[in-house]
Amino acid sequence: MIGARTDAWLYRGLAGRRRRAARQWPDGMRWLETAAGPVRVRDTGGDRPPVVFAPDGPCTVEHYDVLVALLRDDFRVVVFDLPGFGFSAPGRSYGHGLAEGGRVVTAVLEALDLPPATLALSCVNGFYAMAAARLAPERVARVVLCQTPDLAAMKKWAARTIPSPIETPLIGQLLNYFSRRRLARIWLRMAVADEARQPAFLATADGTLRQGGCYCLAGVVQGMLNTRDDDALLQVPASVPVTLVWGRSDRTHRRTDPQSLRAHCPHLEVVTFDDAGHLPDLEAPERYAALLRDRPAAS
Repeated sequence: MIGARTDAWLYRGLAGRRRRAARQWPDGMRWLETAAGPVRVRDTGGDRPPVVFAPDGPCTVEHYDVLVALLRDDFRVVVFDLPGFGFSAPGRSYGHGLAEGGRVVTAVLEALDLPPATLALSCVNGFYAMAAARLAPERVARVVLCQTPDLAAMKKWAARTIPSPIETPLIGQLLNYFSRRRLARIWLRMAVADEARQPAFLATADGTLRQGGCYCLAGVVQGMLNTRDDDALLQVPASVPVTLVWGRSDRTHRRTDPQSLRAHCPHLEVVTFDDAGHLPDLEAPERYAALLRDRPAAS
């Protein structure tokens, strides 16, 4: 757990910046206590069907402003930063493993006392949504993922895309921390298909990092590399509908088959957004919002 302890120690030094930033948060945004530590949550409230997002770092809650505005008339929208990302500082024992991430998702559902919710998570966070559906199927109405292939394919993608030193505990954490703003810029230029839209994504991510935000890429890479490809928590119950939205203009996933996710979800539906990259929910928010309205939840 040296990696987890290192991240916790490094980002503890930025706690003052995060507290100062929190004074400017709008209504509906707060820290929520969980067993993994406090996580930042934005909650529109109300009694509409809930949809829950957890941004794929270095994206944060702020990147979802447009999507929240599009969805809030039809859904109770919840967006939260997972531990180690955005304004959710990592705990000393949080290793970003599959079960740990799944328990954080279920903890948010429980703490907000939500009725069965749509879990709308992306990339590696999609595995945490799948684990949550396995751990607490009574709290999950459906799962909508973006850019989440099966775990074996994701590991191959990581080997091609992420610098290998990031995989080494301690070394990876130190490299990640001291180059976090540069890594965020590099990644978002690769991830967002439309070059004209990249500056807005970059500015929002960099603003969060300058205010003490977290980007524990090394932690999540290390945590998921240690997960077995056949872990039972990856098998989503057949009673929970699963939709995968796949951005076909994602330069980093040219060699990845989205259909591979059927290894974990045989009942999978795949929807492609041809002009979107790695972040189809954020790059095509109107189309994505329409998809959420059109896809029925489990009955």
